[in-house]
Amino acid sequence: MPDVSTILVAVALAVVPSLLYLAILNAIDRYEKEPWTILLACIGAGAIVAPVLVLAILVAAGRPASLPPAFAPGPSPDALVGIVECLVLGVLLLGLVNSVRDEFDDVLDGVIYGAALGAGFGAAESFLYVIGRTTQVEGGVPFGQLVVAGLNHAFYMAVFGAILGWSQGLPRTQRWVAIALGLGTAAWLNAFHDTLPVILSRVLNQPDAAVGTAAILVAYLVNLLGILTLAVIVVLSWRREARILRAELRDEVASGVVPQADYDTILSFGGRLGRQWTLLRSEGLGPVRRLRRRYATEGELAFHKVRLTRRDRHRPPAERGDELRAEIRRLADHQPEAAA
Repeated sequence: MPDVSTILVAVALAVVPSLLYLAILNAIDRYEKEPWTILLACIGAGAIVAPVLVLAILVAAGRPASLPPAFAPGPSPDALVGIVECLVLGVLLLGLVNSVRDEFDDVLDGVIYGAALGAGFGAAESFLYVIGRTTQVEGGVPFGQLVVAGLNHAFYMAVFGAILGWSQGLPRTQRWVAIALGLGTAAWLNAFHDTLPVILSRVLNQPDAAVGTAAILVAYLVNLLGILTLAVIVVLSWRREARILRAELRDEVASGVVPQADYDTILSFGGRLGRQWTLLRSEGLGPVRRLRRRYATEGELAFHKVRLTRRDRHRPPAERGDELRAEIRRLADHQPEAAA
């Protein structure tokens, strides 16, 4: 039975990285913020539903009922574990995307949803590992490595999510082929990362290489290169979304729906931050919150217009645009600064 200190450490290693990942994902989602309910649903599905399904499948396959993080002391990693983890997480991500398909548009949405799901699973993995140990955590995997383990799963699912988002514009058959290849890529990355130290130990004929620092660093380097690639994809997605906002909100400014001051600053992180800081000092937190909500609603309006013109399926109701315009006007009416 774990003592109180072990439980507290386990909870901290599960909760703190999850909150950190959520903050990062919220920052990445610049122009059309995903609802917190969706992000929390992704975290919850990864932390609760996925571990139960993965353990059930592993037990049915005759494997131990455990989810050790990467490079945890013990038997050599089993590639099947990583493959099962990614397949389960991938199916859950498909289910989540299907349930919120009106909100799911592109590569950036896929990266955010997938990373949140993977982060939840990584948190559960760290929690179960710490709770399952009878000795101090310091004798096993270091704290920092446990935190990074969660980032690993966020990366694998972000890769699949990016491909899932990209595939939305493809014909049905091609879309499902892309989805299958994307899920296979994520599963391969997971299995390769977990078994790379063992592979190196056999290639070099040095058993100690399986737990050596050099082997671990090489494995993390593979993921680091992938994360850098995702960062490039995110930047390109930001540019695409900026073009959408610039084009779709121009006529909303001309018709008096979107204030000119909003249009001038919505694409500039520094401009938005500076405007909010000035408003905070002069009028307090309430007006800042209304301004942030107005920016988010204006972004949603721009993407709503794109969905109406580009989607052949899952097209949103046209009247949603009028509701968003009314909300923008309401928020602006309560904030005279908007017209400045």
